[in-house]
Amino acid sequence: MDRLGKKIKELRKKTDLTQEQLAERLGVSFQAVSKWETGAALPDISMLPVLANFFNVTTDELLGVDLSKKQEKIDEILSEYTRLKNLGKENKSFDFIRKAYYEYPNDYRIMEKYIFGLYYNAPNNFDENGNYVPLANEDELFYLCNRILDECPLDSVHYSALSMLSSLYSDKGDTEKALEYNNRFPTYGYSQEEELEEIYDRESDKWFEVVRSNINQLTYMLVIKIRNIALYTSSPPDEQINIFEKAVDLLRLIYDQSDYGFNHYHLCELYIYIANRYIMLKDYVYAAKYLDLGLFHGKMYDELPTKTVHVSILVKDHVFDKSTVYSGYEGNEIKRVPDYIDTNKFYDEVRNMDWFKAVLDKYRPFAKDTKY
Repeated sequence: MDRLGKKIKELRKKTDLTQEQLAERLGVSFQAVSKWETGAALPDISMLPVLANFFNVTTDELLGVDLSKKQEKIDEILSEYTRLKNLGKENKSFDFIRKAYYEYPNDYRIMEKYIFGLYYNAPNNFDENGNYVPLANEDELFYLCNRILDECPLDSVHYSALSMLSSLYSDKGDTEKALEYNNRFPTYGYSQEEELEEIYDRESDKWFEVVRSNINQLTYMLVIKIRNIALYTSSPPDEQINIFEKAVDLLRLIYDQSDYGFNHYHLCELYIYIANRYIMLKDYVYAAKYLDLGLFHGKMYDELPTKTVHVSILVKDHVFDKSTVYSGYEGNEIKRVPDYIDTNKFYDEVRNMDWFKAVLDKYRPFAKDTKY
């Protein structure tokens, strides 16, 4: 008797049904049920969800899959995917999660990773000139996202699907439809993080832990929003500099002990954006100063330990885990930034100036082709 047949017999007896009664309920012959249970024949594949639903079990349980071992394997897959993303191995991470999805097509956490890979990192997302093509896989993405909304019980994965659908419709130019999905999100005030502050006693260690974590997360979000205002405004370079500096000031305020953690990355970017504006203004003294500051913070990010425990009072004891950060580049920051500068025509006017070469040459020895 095979494993499936044993399971059907076990579940039938547990529900106190005879083979004849089960056959009648399922709309099959008594002989079919008998053959299933003896292993002489297997149910048609279309019967598996019917049987699972009838006995109120999952198809995995019906098939005798060891759920704990399966879950352990999926956890290992997700951990390895995070490791590959952390190392900046975009192509390898996409191939890995696509293979995992084909192996576990009904696991929604794997599906969640797969849809984002399909949107951002699939080989056909880029044309022959290397330009990004956001709708290259729209049919599969629409199918998977709608499947998640229809079937998945995990709220967090639901929101990922809603976000993806909103992005897809925005890419298609259908703002009204994009807003329809966007409106299914809660407002800022009803986020999981905000609600946690209401659960714990306000004098407890846990409440302080949650609030400090939220301050860290909100700072991250504010810095990006301030940065984007500067990047996309039509204001002149000197006003853009003023906006970028407000993001820098915010980081100095929150991380008053210079324990910037991940925000060394933000400071690297912000200072280089400021340096670029000074290049536009032909003020090469300040351009050199801010380019140096940017590369300094890139180097500081590279030198961070795997875990940074913050000491500044507003984020005290919050832990930044560098190993969980996704990256789109395999080298370290002090390789990524100069590589970008070396190939960007924006810098052609200053490329041969002594100050420019001196700043870059100061940091090139620290460049590495890998993160660690």
